[in-house]
Amino acid sequence: MKKTLIIPFIMIAMMTTSCMSTLSTVKINKVEIGMTKADISKLLGTPMFKNGDTLGEQWGYQKMVGEVAGPEPVIFLVTFDADGKVISYETLKDRTHYHH
Repeated sequence: MKKTLIIPFIMIAMMTTSCMSTLSTVKINKVEIGMTKADISKLLGTPMFKNGDTLGEQWGYQKMVGEVAGPEPVIFLVTFDADGKVISYETLKDRTHYHH
């Protein structure tokens, strides 16, 4: 009886992970050059970190992207100019999750 209850929980966990990672991927794919800081905040939420100077600012987000077969953690960087508009963005593998 207990084994039959475990299977639905595993399936729900897999579906939830898939939805979250796919949702992150979809949101990241909506980022465009020229968007404002408010646009990015609304789309991606609060950044994990912010770096900046008088020339601009960079926001970093940690996201899980991919599908059920292999969602992986990434750092998504958004760079703004001095006027607060997106001038570039990139996805980097999150090396904090690698095991040596």
